[in-house]
Amino acid sequence: MRLSVFGDIHGNLPAFEAALKDIRSQSPDALLCLGDVAAMGAWPRECIGLLASLNCPCVLGNADEDMLRPQPFEARGFPDEREIYDLDEWGREQLTDAELEHLRGYQATVELPGLLAFHGSPQSCRESIGATTPEDRLEELRSAFGLHPLWVGGHTHAPLLRTLGGWRLLNPGSVGLAYEKRGERYVNISCAEYLLLDGDDVQFRRVGYDVKAVQAGILERKMPHAEGWAGEWVAEG
Repeated sequence: MRLSVFGDIHGNLPAFEAALKDIRSQSPDALLCLGDVAAMGAWPRECIGLLASLNCPCVLGNADEDMLRPQPFEARGFPDEREIYDLDEWGREQLTDAELEHLRGYQATVELPGLLAFHGSPQSCRESIGATTPEDRLEELRSAFGLHPLWVGGHTHAPLLRTLGGWRLLNPGSVGLAYEKRGERYVNISCAEYLLLDGDDVQFRRVGYDVKAVQAGILERKMPHAEGWAGEWVAEG
């Protein structure tokens, strides 16, 4: 089966539309979304609606969960945490009951033949697993959640292919919030990332989109901290 896997859209409609255009050009048999669909972007409602129109399975991301079960702000010592909280709250306030009902339909994990999909880890949408996760933690998770030969997760926004004893862990990166370090700071780059799986073949695909459209959407829709947030976006390359 030829499968397209994408996630971490984060309310970025220009990125989502660009990714879907490229996905359709590859003629996959099925689509799979890894969650974090709406939060932090200027188009939360539109991204939920576009995903719903695809009629594909979607796992529940931590940002999706926060929209369903909002919590009061609590300082934890992370960079820009107040700004991120305000962006998430703004996105939640845009949603109707119908869109929240779509979020409630997202699943903790999705199983396909030979494949287990999740957002952070099979145990928690908030756990990060990736290139530096200790092998004993990965084996602990595999023992608890099944010995599928292929695991696919999101959350870190970092493309990954990690192989352990014939078992593979993949991450497609992020559709709507791909990032890179430039100088002393991290920036969001206008590049939508996703995976195309065809048997044992794995393709990491990257698609450019109009960074000015994202910046304009942030400003026109008067998101919190709009000037600063728009300034975090840069053109790829």
